[in-house]
Amino acid sequence: MNGELTLATFKPIGVVVEGLPRPGVGPQPPTRFLVESTIRVYDEYAEGLEGLSDYSHIIVVYWMHEVKGYNLKARPWGDERAPIVGVFATRSPNRPNPIGITVVELLEVKPPYLRVRGLDAWPGSPVLDIKPYDYYDVVKNPRVPPWFKARWEEWRAKKGYEKVAPWLGPCECLESQASKATT
Repeated sequence: MNGELTLATFKPIGVVVEGLPRPGVGPQPPTRFLVESTIRVYDEYAEGLEGLSDYSHIIVVYWMHEVKGYNLKARPWGDERAPIVGVFATRSPNRPNPIGITVVELLEVKPPYLRVRGLDAWPGSPVLDIKPYDYYDVVKNPRVPPWFKARWEEWRAKKGYEKVAPWLGPCECLESQASKATT
């Protein structure tokens, strides 16, 4: 074998029962961060939820099972103002392995169910894994391209992220630390 893996098989640990409405089906929320979703963990894995309620946020890994095909180049969000970039520089669902990874607010754990806010998966999406979101997952000020920064500022204002998802966005703690150091 030359180090090239040709196939990987995953067994879902659960399923999204209630999730983000499909486009064009019913009323659409202004942002996914207002949507509360339910994940059902299969009985054989429910014991693995013990201790999860001690976290405010979790990472949900799921299969975007309805994605058909992919392009290796795209404009992020289909926005004509953004440059064409490789799919791995986007969050597009149309990718070679349509795996979704989302940080969500954990609202409730009632095994075998989880209530979360901010999940961008549709009902019926197979859940592959759940992980706690902790200090090891925080990058305080990640580098992002200018087109992303411009879109972020636009959406932050338009969708009210400060109110609906105040944990999102770049950390201002480094700026405040720098100003404290100069005073």
